[in-house]
Amino acid sequence: MTFDEYLQRLGVRNGDHLLLHAAFRKIRAAFPQLGIEGLISQIQRVITREGSLIIPSFSYCFQKAADTRSDPRVERFDRTRSNSRVGAVSDWFWRQPEVVRTSSATHSFAIWGRVTASIPVSNAPTSPLGEGSVLEWLAEQTQAKVLMLGTDFRAFTFGHYLEVKAPVPWADVSPWDHLGVQKFGLTLQGEQPLRELPGCARSFPVLEKYLLTAGLIHPLRVNGLLSYCIPIAEMYREALEYFRNHPLELLCPAGSCPACDERRRWYISTHS
Repeated sequence: MTFDEYLQRLGVRNGDHLLLHAAFRKIRAAFPQLGIEGLISQIQRVITREGSLIIPSFSYCFQKAADTRSDPRVERFDRTRSNSRVGAVSDWFWRQPEVVRTSSATHSFAIWGRVTASIPVSNAPTSPLGEGSVLEWLAEQTQAKVLMLGTDFRAFTFGHYLEVKAPVPWADVSPWDHLGVQKFGLTLQGEQPLRELPGCARSFPVLEKYLLTAGLIHPLRVNGLLSYCIPIAEMYREALEYFRNHPLELLCPAGSCPACDERRRWYISTHS
């Protein structure tokens, strides 16, 4: 099977607006002749410019309590230079000439296609993965899908939008106090205030299991590569209800994750 045939079997179609998560080593193991450029160009060829390709290019340039604003060693987001910290595909994609990178200091996106007519380069909402974000635009499109190539739901960025939209009880509670993270992103131009700080996603596979059991997502495994192409409109309501009704299941087991433990302590203290 060729990679183009793989995309077709997954359900990628002309005009799709795709949020892509890609584990390139796993993709390369299944399709040895495929480089990052070939991967992206084949997806773009299928969806055409009538669709959109969206890839997180997060840099996580947060203000920390120990930082001083004048310290040159403190990392400040530079939209044209800062590396993406979410994988090789992302770090290659945002640098391409026809790709727009948004301006969020902590959670920028690299976007191509029709989405660029609606999302300006200046996009940097106080809710970086919620209201006003690229994910909100995606949720409003009828042909929006999450394409996960070789990744499980630990990479399911759209889950953070669901956390805000539900909302889960701790949506605006910082999980990063133990690291001294403040509710500001840092750019070369100054501070960006943040209403929410997205937390840990390592327990999002519980949502994956739920959606699989409900028959709302359908994995495809070829040459050892397990992938999903998830129409957002089909899974949105069920996923949102899961977040509303089972929020504690979305936290890592007690004692295994400082970020989730912070939110669990807050929840217990406010609901006891």
